[in-house]
This record gives sequence, C-alpha cells and structure tokens, in this order.
Amino acid sequence: MAAVKAGEASRLTKTTKLIFGLGDWGTSAASTARNVFWFVFLTNVVGLNAGLAGGIWLVGRLWDAINDPLVGSLSDRLYSRWGRRRPFLLVGSIPFALSFFLMFVVPPFESKTTLVVYYGAIFLLYDTLYTVVNVPYLSLVPELARTYDERSSLTGWRTAFSFLAQLVTAGAFKLLAEQVFAPWFGGGPEGIRLGYLLAAGLWALSMALPFIVLALSIREPDHEPVTSPIEPWRNFREVFQNRPFRMAALIYLLCFTTGDLLLLVFVRYLIDYVQVRPGLDSLVLAVVLGTSLLSIPVVLWLMRRTDKRTAYLISISFMVVVLVVGSFLGPGGQNIIFVGAVLAGMGFAAMSIIPWAIVADVIEVDELHTGERREGLYTGYLVFLRKFATGVLVFGAGQLLNATGYISSTTGSLFIEQPQAALNAMRFMVTIVPAITLALSLVLAWRFPLDRETHEAIRRELEARRAHQATSTSP
Repeated sequence: MAAVKAGEASRLTKTTKLIFGLGDWGTSAASTARNVFWFVFLTNVVGLNAGLAGGIWLVGRLWDAINDPLVGSLSDRLYSRWGRRRPFLLVGSIPFALSFFLMFVVPPFESKTTLVVYYGAIFLLYDTLYTVVNVPYLSLVPELARTYDERSSLTGWRTAFSFLAQLVTAGAFKLLAEQVFAPWFGGGPEGIRLGYLLAAGLWALSMALPFIVLALSIREPDHEPVTSPIEPWRNFREVFQNRPFRMAALIYLLCFTTGDLLLLVFVRYLIDYVQVRPGLDSLVLAVVLGTSLLSIPVVLWLMRRTDKRTAYLISISFMVVVLVVGSFLGPGGQNIIFVGAVLAGMGFAAMSIIPWAIVADVIEVDELHTGERREGLYTGYLVFLRKFATGVLVFGAGQLLNATGYISSTTGSLFIEQPQAALNAMRFMVTIVPAITLALSLVLAWRFPLDRETHEAIRRELEARRAHQATSTSP
C-alpha cells in the first residue's frame, strides 16, 4: 500500500505519484470527449442547431454554483476510517462512468424540444457525478504534497496521465466511432449513432477503475475534519477574501477556459476551415496532446529552476505568440497546421500544469488565518468557476456560430461548406480570443504574491503553530 502518513517526510514515493496520477484518467478522458466531441455530436450527429447545443451547457453550469462548493465542503467535514476524500471516489466512480455513457445515447425522439430536455437532464446528472469524484480527488493534491516543489511534481504526474487520457481520447474516440464502429452497423446516420454509443461504452468502462484503485491504495494524511458549520455565504466571503486565491483563481480560469474554448471549436475548425483530409483532425489533436505530454519534464524543470510564476510568464508568453501567428493561417494550410500543433502542444503543457500548482499553495494562506484545512471548499469553488465560465463561453460560442449561419447535420465529421461568416467566427475563437485571455492572465501572474520563499515561510509558521498546539494539549 502506498501510504502517506502525518508527520512523514514531504517527499512522496514514485508509486504514490503513479497511483495518484492514474486517478486523473477518468475525468480527463470524460472531459476531453465532452469538450472536443460532445458539441460536435449534438450538432452533427443528433442534428441540434448550435444555439440549442450551447444552451444545454449553460443550464448545467448554473447548478454548479451549488454542487461544487457543497461537495467540497462535505468532503472537508467527512470523518471515516477511509479518510475525508476516498469515500467519494469509491461511491461515485461507477455512477459517474454510467452517466458519461448516457450522454452519447441518441433516444428515439422526433421532437427537438424533447431531445434538448433529455440532454439537459443527462448533462446535469453527469456534471453532478463528475463533481462527486473530481473535487475530492483534486483536493488531495495539497494534502498529499506538503512542499512548494513537491506539489509541482505531483501535479506533473497527474497532468501526464491527464494528457495521456486526452491523447487517447482525442486521437481515438471519434475515429473509432465514425471510421471503425459505424461501418459495422452499415454506416450512414444510424451507423454513426451506434458507433458513438459503442465508443462511449468502451470509454465508460475505463473511467471507474482508476478511482477505485486509488481509493484502495493511497492513505490520506491524518487531518482533523473541519468542524465549523457549512454557511455558504460566510464561506464564500472567506474564500474570496483570500487575495492569493482570487488571483490564482483568475489565472487558472483564464487559462483553462481558453483551453476549453479551443477544444470546443477545434475539430470543426480543422475540418471546415483548414479543410484537413478525413481522419487528419484526430491526428492533429494527437500531435498537440502528444507534444504536451513530452513537454511536461521541461515545464517541471523550468518551475524548479525558477519558480511557478516565472515559469508561467515564460511559457504562456510563448503560447500567445503562437496563437497570434496562427490567426493568419488561411484555409487549406494542412501542412502548416502540424507545425502549429507542435508549438501549441508545448504551450498547452504549461497551461495545464502551472495554474494547478499555483492554486495548491493558497491552502496554507487560508489555514494561517482560519486554523482549518479546507482543500475541498477551495477546490469546489475553483471547479465551479471553471465550469460556469466554460458554460457561458460554450453558450456564447453556440450563439455566435448560429448567428453566423453555421450548418448542422447528422453526417458526423464530413466536410461542410460553411458560410464565410461562420468560418471567420471559428478562426476568431481558436486564435484571437485565446491570445487575448492568456495575455490578461500574464498580467495577473506578474502580480501574484506567492513565490517559493513566501510559501516556505508560511509553511514553517504553520508547522511551528501545530507543534505548539500539540505540546500544549499533551498530558
């Protein structure tokens, strides 16, 4: 058993990091399929127009204002022999996987309204169960890894498995559904629907097991559960009065919503704007994510060599330049897109690792002021902010595509002659908007107050306080 005990040296074993990192497979695979392919599935397999598809996302995000902080707060307060977080992983893993499968079912409804209601309800169920496993899982990062650099390392392991899940999903999910499974069922719209159903079933089977293995293998540190009552308004004020958290949350938000918007439109951008040959859209996605996976050691080295803030400024500045140059790419640039995919993959690695490593350090600031370890509460608000912002972005993207005449279909990934206005909208959302949002995040990162020395000083003060409390309460 890979155990982490209270008072043990801060270094985690590679076995612990491996098992913990593997836990990200399920949520990352689900998020990739949802972010990259579900919008395409709704508009080009189910046949909903882009505005309705975007509206389904927004409805689910309104519920997140309640369920994300609530699950985080409940996990902070849970007392069991399994710890505070692991019971959520054990109970929620299988229902979470099943809800993902249901998202790719096409029910036999003729009415578009009934289809919207179905997918809206399933999305609410999926999103709730995603929260049940994801928030407690992410809350383990600052619990398991106590020091500044060890958190960077653990986040790197988690991100490596996240990229592996994204790479496999982005490269194979749609390809299997449309090119392999659909012909088994005779092809055409019905074959494509059954192809997605079979692909979703295979992915769902792989999502529950990593959480179960993690929950059975890794012991949580011995933290006393939070005893203060759940008071949503007071908790909200306390969280957002934490200045380092406010800034870290904005950096994280700008980074990850940028990634979500890119993934949302990227497939149709490649097919309809760049006009890549059939199947090459999956290959381009695989190149981006494969390069990201290979770039992880470089990002971790840069964080150790400098600090998280400096590493972020260097890496994201590079990504902004890549996006600005990419905005000049015209239709038919199939060969150039692979060069851009490699460069974007290098920046995408930094976007995925550094913000999480920065956020993990604000927990000690909260403990210094409140005396409580509330990783779940902070993670819950962070996940909510991302999902809500992404919901708004997806809704806005759907409305923009609909307003520019974007053409939906039930033919999967076949090329569609889109209106020029829709093509320009896709190019705008894949290059210009991400460049602007990431540039704004650079300003915040420049002003972020926690560096390695500041965090170590806070950690030493907390250790001295805990030692004093232990001495004063001992008989």
